Amino acid sequence: MSKPAAGTTWLVDDNRSVRDSTGAFLEAIGLTVRTYASALEFLDKFESDRSGCIVADYDMPGMTGLELLETLRRRGSRLPVIIITGRGDAALEQRVLAAGGFRMLHKPIDGLELADLVEQAVSEAA
Repeated sequence: MSKPAAGTTWLVDDNRSVRDSTGAFLEAIGLTVRTYASALEFLDKFESDRSGCIVADYDMPGMTGLELLETLRRRGSRLPVIIITGRGDAALEQRVLAAGGFRMLHKPIDGLELADLVEQAVSEAA
């Protein structure tokens, strides 16, 4: 990893321990992080003119990470979205990529791998 990515990393996960630990790790390496407990909470507060990267859990109540991605694309947001999941398979990964997702990661998440992907996603989006 070189230097922290520009913009904000929006971390959306209903699991508080995953959200807190992942957010703390990303902040410790210099990223600006905002956390949300659900996709609906995120959509309610998100301003589409921001830069950065969205990291969203796939399996959340109310709206999945994939549904969040599809909603953002319908609203015109081109921000990179990384989907994380504990139950993903190749078919789900294809759906994420077809919907415009940047990448899908499987839990447990390697913090350095996630940080590198965030850097790469922000770089490619710039």
